[in-house]
Amino acid sequence: MNHDLTAGEFQALTGLTAKALRLYAERGILAPAAIDPDSGYRQYARSQFQKGVVIDLLRRAQVPLSELATAPGFPFERWRETVEMKRLVEDFYLDVAEQIATFNAADFTAHSTPAPALDWVGFLVDLGIPEDVDGRIETFSGLAVNMPAAENAFTEALADLGVASAVMSWTAVPDLAVRKGNGQMVMARPGPVRLSSRSRELIERRVHSSTGQSITVVSGTLPHRIEVTFSSTATREVTPVEEAACGYLHTLAFEEHRTRHHLTAIAPTARQVNHGESMFPSTNSTGPISVFDVHPAT
Repeated sequence: MNHDLTAGEFQALTGLTAKALRLYAERGILAPAAIDPDSGYRQYARSQFQKGVVIDLLRRAQVPLSELATAPGFPFERWRETVEMKRLVEDFYLDVAEQIATFNAADFTAHSTPAPALDWVGFLVDLGIPEDVDGRIETFSGLAVNMPAAENAFTEALADLGVASAVMSWTAVPDLAVRKGNGQMVMARPGPVRLSSRSRELIERRVHSSTGQSITVVSGTLPHRIEVTFSSTATREVTPVEEAACGYLHTLAFEEHRTRHHLTAIAPTARQVNHGESMFPSTNSTGPISVFDVHPAT
């Protein structure tokens, strides 16, 4: 028989550890060619050497265990594409981090606009953003489809209740979600703050039946306030990295502005406001801007 390598010899040849060999055997990735029924010692065939080395190198390349069962018939090209995408994402985040790390308040101009009290209606959604990069990419891709559909169904349900179309809309993080970090977001627009329980249930059912998305209808009133926004002093076109960093940079600019002028924020985070019926405007729109609400000076 060709079961002529002990576990120790196989480890020495392949670079795999005893712990790894036991794990791969349990997962069906690389099983011993034979196990001595009396001693329990594992034996490996020399013909398994190639697969063992490939598996060891793939693990060094950070390939997850779930992908290793196919080695040595491993889909190398597909995995290279996956790795390339991960590297692009990682490089992008590094570039965004660098933008934020080099923040300079002088790069931004503050604009303050008094605003009257405003009743609003909206819906609360649980984002469920995972920690890992792959999960984030998948989640954000899903949100890019689900959120516009939910907003459209929400708007149609309000129209059926006789609520006029909105001239602006915004997203915000609820105060409770900020404190608990539970990944919730409100999509809101001007509208009646006093909706009946029946109307709220009708809207929630309408959105769920149209999109499969579960929402909770919420409402409130923005008090009389000063809306603070920021613009960049740079005149050149904004890069994708700068666009991604924009919200963070505006928050840093606001903190500097708030401290310098002794302002009191109404909410811990900015609203992302879009002047139009939808938070998901056409390509011709400038998109949402960060609006920081502060109490008027007394």
